[in-house]
Amino acid sequence: MTQLIREMTLKNGLTVRFANASKPYFGDYHHVKVVISCEVPLSAHYFADENEFSDACRLLGKLPVYQRTVEKMGVPSTEVVAVLERLIAAFAANSFPYLASPVFPHRFVHAELAQARKKSSFHYGARH
Repeated sequence: MTQLIREMTLKNGLTVRFANASKPYFGDYHHVKVVISCEVPLSAHYFADENEFSDACRLLGKLPVYQRTVEKMGVPSTEVVAVLERLIAAFAANSFPYLASPVFPHRFVHAELAQARKKSSFHYGARH
């Protein structure tokens, strides 16, 4: 079970959510895990025409989600909160410049669309 522990709004308007998915590992040790997600709304202006936008909506839905996981194994109970904070801070320091860029939503949507099209054509070809 995950528990939302923080939300941060970036300068491009996207909101990054951090959820704690940590669990006991062995004895007094834990598997500290943070699931990071960011919904990236589709916008017609990311596409050359209405058909491409409709195709993206069909393949990705209206809110494609950027998601990453950061984790650390074998954390003593007394250090779980500190490790959670360090994982979040490290992710923010390394990834926020990229995620906060004004071009990130457009690039992310097109990368996800290319992947979805590839997956869709693979599954289609595998049936025949």
